[in-house]
Parts: sequence; C-alpha cells; structure tokens
Amino acid sequence: MERKSLLNLENKTLLILILVICILFCLLSMSMSNITFASKADEGYYLSYASYIANNGLSSFPKLFKFYLENKENWVYPNPLRIGFIILSALFVKIFGNSFFSLSLLSLFSFYTFLLISFYFIRKYFDEKIALLALILLAFSPLNMAMARRALMDATFNLFMTSSIWLFFESLKERKNIKTILFVLIYASTILIKENSVLLSFIFVFYIFIHRKLFRTPIKLMDFLNVTLFPFAIVGSLYVIMAGGIHQAINTIGIILNSPQSNQYAILFGSGPWFRYLIDFMLLSPWVFILSLGFFFFYFTKEEWQEKIFYLLTISVGLVILLNFFTKNVRYLIALDMPLRLFAVLMLSELTKRIFKKNWFSVLIISVIVIAFFDFSNFYNLFVKHSIYDPITYWLLAIQHIIPYK
Repeated sequence: MERKSLLNLENKTLLILILVICILFCLLSMSMSNITFASKADEGYYLSYASYIANNGLSSFPKLFKFYLENKENWVYPNPLRIGFIILSALFVKIFGNSFFSLSLLSLFSFYTFLLISFYFIRKYFDEKIALLALILLAFSPLNMAMARRALMDATFNLFMTSSIWLFFESLKERKNIKTILFVLIYASTILIKENSVLLSFIFVFYIFIHRKLFRTPIKLMDFLNVTLFPFAIVGSLYVIMAGGIHQAINTIGIILNSPQSNQYAILFGSGPWFRYLIDFMLLSPWVFILSLGFFFFYFTKEEWQEKIFYLLTISVGLVILLNFFTKNVRYLIALDMPLRLFAVLMLSELTKRIFKKNWFSVLIISVIVIAFFDFSNFYNLFVKHSIYDPITYWLLAIQHIIPYK
C-alpha cells in the first residue's frame, strides 16, 4: 500500500513538472516577441564573439584576445576570458544561425536545465513535495525568467554556478571520486563562463573549516585542492592556451581588475551600500524575499542545525558579502535566487504546519501558486511591458514608482 502511494506521488509529480514546464514555455515564448536586443552593449559583444569563433574555429581565440587588448573601448564590455560561454554561444550560432535569437535559445536552454538540476538536488536532500514547490517558485522567478530571454551569459552562468554549489556539497557528503571529479570539472567550467566565480572558492574553503567545527567531520587536504588547485590549474592552462600565451592572458586579467574604475556606467549605476542586493531582490520578489529572510532568523533559533540548510545559508551570505566588493547588479548575484526560493518554501511550510495543522499542505500549495502569480506579474511589468534590459536598482525603483520615472 505504501509502495503504491509512493508511485502515485511520483507520477503526480512528473505530471505537475511537465505542466509547469509547458506553461512556462508558453509564457516565455509569448514574451519573446517584444524583445529588442542591445547590439551596442553586452549582447552585441557576445554575439560578435560567438560569430567569430563559429566561423573561424577555436584556433582563432588568440586573435580575439588580441583584438580585445588593442581596443580600449572594448575594456568595459565582456572579455574573451569567458571561454566557456563563448564556445557554447558559438555552438548555438553554428546550429541555429548567426543571430541574437540563437544566444537567447542558449539562455532558455540553460534556464530549463537549471530548473531540472535544482529539482533533482532539492528532491534528493529535502523531499519531493518541497522540491516541486521550490521548482514552481524558481520557474516563475522574475530574474530568472528575464535572463532566460536575453542574449546574455547570466542564465548559463546560473546553471553552472548552481551545479557547482550542489556538487561541492555532494562531494563532501558522499566522498566518491566520480562526484569529486565532476565537481572539479563543473566548477572549472563555471570560472570559464564568468571569471569572478573564483570567489566561490573562498566560501568553499571557509565552509570546510566551519563544517569540521560544527558537524565534527575530518578535514582532508584533497578538499582544499579540489576547490583551489585543481580547478584553477584547468582554468589557468586554458587561459594561456586560448589567449595565445601567458602575456595576453595576464594583460586581459589586469584590464578586468581595473575596468570598474574606468567604467562610467558601473560607477553611476553599480555602486551603493552593501544592502543594495537585498533591496533589488525585495523589489523583484517581495514575498519570496520576506519569507526567506524570516527563515534565515528562524533557522538560527533552532537547537539543532541541519547541515544542508547551514551550507546553503553559508553560500548565500558569502556571495552577498564577496560580491559587495565589486560592481553591484542583481543579475550578477542570480545564483542567490535558488536558495532564497527554497528558504521561502521552507518558511511557508513551517508557518502553514503551525497555523493550519490538518490542511497545511493544501494551504502551502495555494500560497506558492499565489506567490508565483505575483512574481510573474512583476516579471511581465518590469521586463515585458517596460522592457528592462539591465535590472539595475534605478530601473526597478522607477518602474515601481518608488522614485520618479524619467
């Protein structure tokens, strides 16, 4: 009887999963008709990189680096160190044609893959019901839906960043060589998609120490090598090879480190206080943010801390702290969306159990659907109706009529 019930639950979950994906596909497809791609901004640079590599092959990467280094006007735009994303973009351009649409298809594909991977790991470490509800909130995330439409690297970066976060936790839990190797390769790929992913290593190293202190687990030298030496060696080698030598690779890294100081757009719209990211997430998804913040404080009132939740909280706080040292833009912190939405579901679950007792799960489902509806409304208003390209704080505040709209 119990086995039959479990099978029915799995079948229902599969049907709901398919339904959510189909609804999402229809909504996103309908919203694609009014997109105007930014040919003179990041999207234009990504398309030009992808087209060049698609037409000339991987051996043309050194020329791409040379062109970037010799033209100062390029220095405030995406750099060719994002080898992983450029190769994936070139592949999609090769298959679907030389257009912005090909890159937006890569973003859409990355978004759907991100949803499936998130569902898989949340189901594995929490349960099927929580995973399904978290999937619904993730599917209708304004930030994720917005990036899934654009010819930018953020959706692809989010896919690899989220995969790295889960795989690191899994490699520590299971201690299997295949899981560790997979983590190293995916994390190296994440850095090759966006160079500031190296910051994640600081959080991983910190977690190894704090994990030993709180959960009484031994520290192994390989744990440190897996999050530092091995992925960095892969990335460094590919940088030198693709850049056509160590000189061009180092010069490109130097430009990246100094570019925010000379980028007028970053100075005007990417600076601000440490809590700016929190304001942006609040503006994008107020209910999700309030619930997740509530869960943050609620969790630390518990006598016993769950390892999986403590890990995701460590990652979340670490990302907010480290990214505050750089240009602030909510899409740079897109990886925070996954834990925030999971925390929101967990907080809702706690509240409904305490308030409604017998019918708590029905109320939980309705609550998640209502929040998803409001999130989609926010997405439509911000990114479809008002066609926001870059979700900086100014535009989010202006369109919400919190500051004057100019």
